[in-house]
Parts: sequence; structure tokens; C-alpha cells
Amino acid sequence: MKESYHELVEAIKKSREKCPWAKELEVEKMANELHDEVNEIIKAVENKDNDNLKEEIGDLIMDATHLALLCEEKGLFKAKEVLVGVKEKLVRRKPWVFGDMKVESTEEAVKVWNEIKKKEKELNKNG
Repeated sequence: MKESYHELVEAIKKSREKCPWAKELEVEKMANELHDEVNEIIKAVENKDNDNLKEEIGDLIMDATHLALLCEEKGLFKAKEVLVGVKEKLVRRKPWVFGDMKVESTEEAVKVWNEIKKKEKELNKNG
């Protein structure tokens, strides 16, 4: 999977170099593209159209990666920081998976996730 993602990144970079449409893309336009892809995913799920769902998830991953690379080009942050950050968030917010905590139900897992999320947001706001 790592190799496939790297190949996607390289293909997007090549597209940014050689495609007039891709060269002109801005962060705001890519954010709107992502919004559209999410709506298409929802429709595919509602229609139980798994072939289209697979395609739309791919489009979402492509557009999210493209957006991260655009942000990197603009000097906002490194695209790799997005991946590192989301993995760290997953580990922090699921101590029953990556630590010693025990949860007995979906409700309890969601409650713990939300409590950790709330604490993180408060720390970020105050810190």
C-alpha cells in the first residue's frame, strides 16, 4: 500500500507540472472538489453501488492528497505531516486499541473518543 500511495503522490506531482487545469488549482477549489466527492460517496452508499463507491473513494483519496500537496507548495505545512498527524490522532484517541484501556461497547468507545477529542480541543484552544 505504501508503494501505491507513493505512486499516487508522484502522479499528482506530474499532473501539477504538465496539466493546465491542475497547475491552476488553488486550495479553495480542491476543498470544493473534496466536498463534491464526499457527496458522490454518500450517493454510492445509498444506492449500494459498490463499483462506484470504490471509484469515488479513490477520487476522495486523490483529491485529499492533491490538497495536501497544494498546501505544501504554498508553504502551509508538509503533506507528510497530515499522514503523521492523523496516525498519531488515531493512536491517542483509541487507547483501548493501542494501550491498556478496556471498553465493552461501541457506545463506550465513542464516549472515550469524544472525551479525548474534547480535552485535545481545550488544550489547543488554551495552549
